[in-house]
Amino acid sequence: PGGAAARPTAAQAARLRAWNALDWALYAHLNRSFWRRAEAFGAARLRDEAARLRGRRAALARRCLRGGGPVPARSVPDGRLRPFQPPGGGARILGYALRDGLPPAERERCARMATPELQYKDVLDRRQFGGNATAG
Repeated sequence: PGGAAARPTAAQAARLRAWNALDWALYAHLNRSFWRRAEAFGAARLRDEAARLRGRRAALARRCLRGGGPVPARSVPDGRLRPFQPPGGGARILGYALRDGLPPAERERCARMATPELQYKDVLDRRQFGGNATAG
């Protein structure tokens, strides 16, 4: 903890490459597929769509979020929206605090967009498997 990571030995590096071979193959396939589709979609059109998406995201952040952006996890009053903080204190994950006074339906929509990944996974598990499924 706190020091530089040791470089793997040649044998460890070979094992790591073998363990990650399937992940790398999947990444390479999806990357090639993405760029083929992006080319077919058109670079200018893709830039325009990405700019529209960034604009919509910024507008929703202004509407939904206190301060319009991320805040330290301790500043997120709703525990369902507070991100997990890894032990050890080396990294601090930011979260999102919803603006006060949002109407209920809008608050729900905003909360869905601000839900951290671990809590969102639990929501998806409950939808897919029902009950209180939280196991991975």
